[in-house]
This record gives sequence, C-alpha cells and structure tokens, in this order.
Amino acid sequence: MTDLILHREEIGEIKRVVRDNEIQFGDVVGVRRMQGLYDHYGIYTGNGGMIHYADPSGDWGNNIVVHRTTLDAFKEDSEYLFVIDFDMFVKKHGISIFDIVTPEGINVAKLLTAMLRNSNYYHLYTPEETVRRAESRLGERNYNIATNNCEHFAIWCKTGNSESTQVENFLQMIKEIRI
Repeated sequence: MTDLILHREEIGEIKRVVRDNEIQFGDVVGVRRMQGLYDHYGIYTGNGGMIHYADPSGDWGNNIVVHRTTLDAFKEDSEYLFVIDFDMFVKKHGISIFDIVTPEGINVAKLLTAMLRNSNYYHLYTPEETVRRAESRLGERNYNIATNNCEHFAIWCKTGNSESTQVENFLQMIKEIRI
C-alpha cells in the first residue's frame, strides 16, 4: 500500500487512513470505491478477516448478504483503507449548548435531539462486542441502500445506531439543490 496524505475535506474528519497492519480487532474499516463515488464498510475480525454487507462476488449483485470474507477480498482494488475514529465521530454528531440555547430561548426540538443522540452516541461497544454484534447478523439479507446498507451495518455494530453519513450527505445535497 502506498503512503497517502489526504486533505481533511477529502476524507472527512472522522476517517483515518491506515495500513493493513494498523487495523485492530473490532475496527470499522472502510474502502473508497469507484474513484470516490462511494465508500464500502465492514468490521475487522482479526487474522485478516472481515464481516461486511455485500454480494460475495463484490459489493453489488443479487445476493447481498452479511458474510465473512478476507481483508484482501474486502479491499478489492481499493488504493487504501481507513478506519472510523469514533472520538471524532461522537464529537461530529454532538450538538453544542449554543445550538440549543438561542436568542429566542431554548430550542426544544434540538434539546430532545441532543438528549436522544447523546444517550446513544456515547456508548461504544468494545472490540469483542462489536465483532459479536457483526457475527449476530451473519446471513442477513435485508439490504436497503437508503436504510440498511454496509455503513449502517458497520456503524450499528460499533455504536448500536444504524446510520450512514453517505446517505445523510446525499439527502443534504438533494435538499440544497431543491432550495
């Protein structure tokens, strides 16, 4: 793997580029596909193993299922790997007191959102629990690109929250285009 230095805007503040030997048991690992068109995610299970949501012949196909694979097969032809830095992930999704208390008073909707998010976002499963959670979904065939994709799966394994920044970013882009 070549050494890559990526601009913060390119990779995002919650992703950290790593070499194969830097990945740790229970990490949420991602690869960039099709020259950055999308990222693919899975859970590293140690000893060169991964669990991810994809067709066994590649990311897409008619048999998308949560299954085991090797790190090499997971990487395919991707130039580099990255892991999610969950300290930054939690900070990115937090809502500050300035968002809640406005000149008009307390924004109740944002307060409730912050309470719900903080009760969930601050729980990170241990590497062992993360891998057990991934294993608990082996064989699942409920893939949905918008609500249950590989990123939803991997983030859920680590945090208990099923979400996808790729879907969120796409929806935000559509919203901005409509405005």
